[in-house]
Amino acid sequence: MHVAASPLAEPETMRAMALARHGAAELPRPCDLPISEPGPTQLLVRVHAAGVGRWDLHEREGAFARTPGQRTRFPHVTGSEGAGVVVAAGSEVRGFHEGDRVHGLVPHRNPKGGCHAQFALFDAGYAWRVPPWLSLDQAAVLPVAGGIALRGLRDVLQARTGDSLVLLGASGGIGHLALQLARNLGLRTLAIASGDDGVRLAERLGADVAIDGRKPGIERAIARFAPPGGGLALLTAGGDAAARVVAAMPRGSRITWPNGVDMPGIARDAVTARGHGAGYDPALMRALQALVEAGPLVPHVSQRFPLERIAQALDAVTRHHLGRIAVLAA
Repeated sequence: MHVAASPLAEPETMRAMALARHGAAELPRPCDLPISEPGPTQLLVRVHAAGVGRWDLHEREGAFARTPGQRTRFPHVTGSEGAGVVVAAGSEVRGFHEGDRVHGLVPHRNPKGGCHAQFALFDAGYAWRVPPWLSLDQAAVLPVAGGIALRGLRDVLQARTGDSLVLLGASGGIGHLALQLARNLGLRTLAIASGDDGVRLAERLGADVAIDGRKPGIERAIARFAPPGGGLALLTAGGDAAARVVAAMPRGSRITWPNGVDMPGIARDAVTARGHGAGYDPALMRALQALVEAGPLVPHVSQRFPLERIAQALDAVTRHHLGRIAVLAA
């Protein structure tokens, strides 16, 4: 396939937001890059929207580049997740066609780049059709946060119907999806959200109890909610609030948090506690997609920015917000 083969074909270059180097003060900047042709097992997607999360802050600082075999090639197009419309499919791809609405992951972005661009390549095993009831910007922000939430609940906490879950950061990007997954799994949930608007979102998403974590009372709420023999806790936020939750959980509890969350030292031998990542293995993502299609699992996108304003989107990630933030490329 050659994207400029006919007058109706896509242009040979695209606008992208890319890092020129790693650093805490660096920002992706606009550049024109060639549109890559899909390999045999890849899809070329015209990106409509892409997610922006704290992992993008870690990426610009070079955290992922420290992983063996992950040396960054610059200019480096950021963006682990996105959604759009299939433009072309590789010769070995089955089940996808030009014009399909898809969302997906680009877990290893070198050398082809990520989703903060007008076009992106998805390996067919990391792309899924967008259900008709989801907009493309909602679908764009599902893979990373949804995968992390599902890994924590299903695989680390091994949550089962009837279990009691304390969810810290329940109105945030990972937390609001974890709350919906917990409801679908039949868990009782104590949602610790941020602000009055966060409490309202948690209540709307089905929390059994929702409280504002900025106010006193976390310990009392956990004491009333968690069973004496131990409950579950998923901490999608860190700091002092996380320390208070850990201290308040009863003996025998299981606690987890996404890697990268600022967790205090845990000096309790009466609970099981560890961090986790998603790994983004295809089996996990297929399970997430099945849950999305079974529904209801709907991301809350609270802010949208044009792709060229990704600097403002990254700044917004560090401030109070509900759900997820997206950039729009089309």
